[in-house]
Amino acid sequence: MKNVCRILSFMVLVNFVNISHAAEQNDLLKIKNTTQALINALVKEGVLSEEKAASLIADAKKKAENEAKEKEKKESTPEKGVVRIPYVPDFVREEIRQQVRAELHEDVVADVMAQAKNERWGMPDALPDWTRRFKFKGDFRLRYQRDSFSPDNHPLGYFDWQKINSSGGLDKAGEEAYLNTTEDVNRLRIRMRLGIDATITNNFKAGLRLATGNPDDPVSTNQTLGQYGQGYGISIDQAYLKYDYFNLDGYPSMTLWGGRIPNPWFSTDLVYDEDLNFEGLASQFRFGLDGGDDLFEQDERMRSLFLTLGVFPLQQSSRYTDKWIVGGQFGTDLKFEDQSRFKIALAYYDYKNVQAVPNTLGSRENDWSAPEWIQKGNTVARISNDVGETAATTRLVGLASDFNILNLTGQYDYAGFAPIHVIVTADYAKNLGFDKQEVSNLNGSEIDEQTTAYRAKFTLGWPIVSKFGDWQTFLGWRYIERDAVLDAFTDSDFHLGGTDAKGWVVGGKYGLTENTWLRARWLSTDEISGPLLGIDILQIDLNAKF
Repeated sequence: MKNVCRILSFMVLVNFVNISHAAEQNDLLKIKNTTQALINALVKEGVLSEEKAASLIADAKKKAENEAKEKEKKESTPEKGVVRIPYVPDFVREEIRQQVRAELHEDVVADVMAQAKNERWGMPDALPDWTRRFKFKGDFRLRYQRDSFSPDNHPLGYFDWQKINSSGGLDKAGEEAYLNTTEDVNRLRIRMRLGIDATITNNFKAGLRLATGNPDDPVSTNQTLGQYGQGYGISIDQAYLKYDYFNLDGYPSMTLWGGRIPNPWFSTDLVYDEDLNFEGLASQFRFGLDGGDDLFEQDERMRSLFLTLGVFPLQQSSRYTDKWIVGGQFGTDLKFEDQSRFKIALAYYDYKNVQAVPNTLGSRENDWSAPEWIQKGNTVARISNDVGETAATTRLVGLASDFNILNLTGQYDYAGFAPIHVIVTADYAKNLGFDKQEVSNLNGSEIDEQTTAYRAKFTLGWPIVSKFGDWQTFLGWRYIERDAVLDAFTDSDFHLGGTDAKGWVVGGKYGLTENTWLRARWLSTDEISGPLLGIDILQIDLNAKF
């Protein structure tokens, strides 16, 4: 009985003490009511008498009131230098905390949502629709190049026909009428290209690319450093529309281009320099090859035929005869289970109206037949026939031969040692448009037929060097007779551009970091039939792609 009384006294005391701190709290009122009900139940059961119960409650209440007064007295007379903070029960502090948090949360959320709504954060159309249609890409190359000439070279062995034509004649070009064949040259050069691909629809796209370099030079985008007196030229390198038709398997079976487009042909720089772009229209059709029952053999993406057609204006005028390239290429592309690949194609390129047409005496009617760009090597013929003009004052020249080029290109990429690949590339070209009698008459002297070109290259290493540790090494041999291909469009580095050259190319690449690599090349070349011209070229390139 004593124990029961003690427990009840303690509960009553706790109840009133807590009530004295926060009498308005519902939770404590519940505790008080529960305690009172318990006491009443004990009285009803005869455990406590009514007098005893009343005495317990009165004692507890009096004790609680005395403690409250004592605490209030202490709080009202704080010690010197002591700051007292009124006591706030934990559940009150928690309730205040939750209330402040809720109010703050609502305010912050409202502000953030308002800002997100205005700026359209995280929404599919958060940016204007046109911005999501564009993809940017580009590359940068820093090059050191040394051109070393053989001491046996003739100092005045080769005319710079491009300079002569643009200057208005041999006499007006002066010392620049001849190409440098004796003085070694060290150069630092850069190449920068920035491209934009714009998606119009899933099948229809537009492309634009800007590049450094001489806008009059179709086969080089190099900018030689050391031009403090002038800014660098930037020109539109590519500008085109492209349409892809996809078959039921989602594989593009037809592609159409229009504008200033990338090279659509499967080719090497034997015929077309890697920087050359084409102006006009092109199309490519791909046909899957039927296989057996094996799924791999039925996959047209693994084995296919392709047909590429193109028509490109070279030089157009409202007054003169237009110049064109009309070409077609047919080939096959075979991929194997080990990622090896074999590709071969036969092409025919018909150049229209590129041959020189001499003027009558005193006329300039046929000046249009001069090429807009010429490097060196092709047999030339005089177009100008001005009054009083002599061979020493020739004003304008053009190409003596017509060009109808048959080109066979093949490449086998063996991936059996993956990730290392062994790649063999071969290229052969023959100018079927050369007519010895016609060329000799235009040139004014007998010209032998030299119309064959071929190229072979062996590559070992990673097929694409794009990250640290990737490497590649290569060795190639090239032989380009004088009128085998158009000298304006062939590689601008080999023999410093043009035809009538043979020699070796050896070098390698090494990945420095992601999308950054180093390339070094040594090109050693000699003339085939012209005046002595030996050239050794060292190129060290630091490339970055983004």
